[in-house]
Amino acid sequence: MAKDLDLEKMALRLLCAGTSEGIVRDAIIPILRGYTWRSTLHHAIFDAIAASPSSDPELLRQFLPAKLTRMGFPDVEWDEIFSAPTLSRDEGIAIVRQMLAGA
Repeated sequence: MAKDLDLEKMALRLLCAGTSEGIVRDAIIPILRGYTWRSTLHHAIFDAIAASPSSDPELLRQFLPAKLTRMGFPDVEWDEIFSAPTLSRDEGIAIVRQMLAGA
């Protein structure tokens, strides 16, 4: 279960901060639409990101905390979610596919 939660956090980082090659939100959201999230918080963050009209990390950083607070999650560790990207686009998509394989 801990591995699943770590993969979910990594997927959220990819959605919020992108990869070393840029934003991958449009490639990852369709893949994760049918995923069964292990964490209610992670699922709420995903839903908020998917509903956002922007994939810009700075705009998401401004938008998400208020949105999640209204959804009942006021104490999110946003620094972890918005930490600097270290993965390539292909590595990021591979992590998302690994999440689905474990589902």
